[in-house]
Amino acid sequence: MRIREWMQEHPPTVGTDSPVAEAQRLAEEAGLALVLVVGAQGELAGFLTRKALAAAPLPDLPSGKLAAAPTTLLSPDDPLERAVVLLQERCVLLPVVEEGKLVGVLTRQGLLRALARMCGFGESGTRIRLAVQGAGDVYKALGVLARRKVELVAAVQGEPGEMILHVRDVQERDRLGRELEEALG
Repeated sequence: MRIREWMQEHPPTVGTDSPVAEAQRLAEEAGLALVLVVGAQGELAGFLTRKALAAAPLPDLPSGKLAAAPTTLLSPDDPLERAVVLLQERCVLLPVVEEGKLVGVLTRQGLLRALARMCGFGESGTRIRLAVQGAGDVYKALGVLARRKVELVAAVQGEPGEMILHVRDVQERDRLGRELEEALG
């Protein structure tokens, strides 16, 4: 999955020449933790946190003068896994830039929606938890599903040594569970 599918396009911004007071209004009205600042051509110049906005010496100071340079940027074609690591470490949201221009942001909410889809949360089916010793066990379990022609929605790692299979249209769930346990024996 790529960032493009999950980013919020056209996020609220202010221009580099916009007064800080305008950025403050935008932050308050939209409930933003930070305001993105863009140049005349849509290039990302930086961002303003609420703390920086509150500390602005003059309300008519251009936002671009106070904006902090972004330290982390995403491309629309970056893998979602990169955003997972970045958002869990330190970021509130991640600006998405293409050819130097701001094209969107990835928020924690967008990331959660993507992860839910990847894991098949909210989809009908059955979840089966299996104890696995290594990659070989994963392939054995997938082989059982293939032989039984069971549709796999998602396979995710649970606790260490555990795999969770989300499958659809399972006939005889208990029998499938026994077959999987025997295959992993």
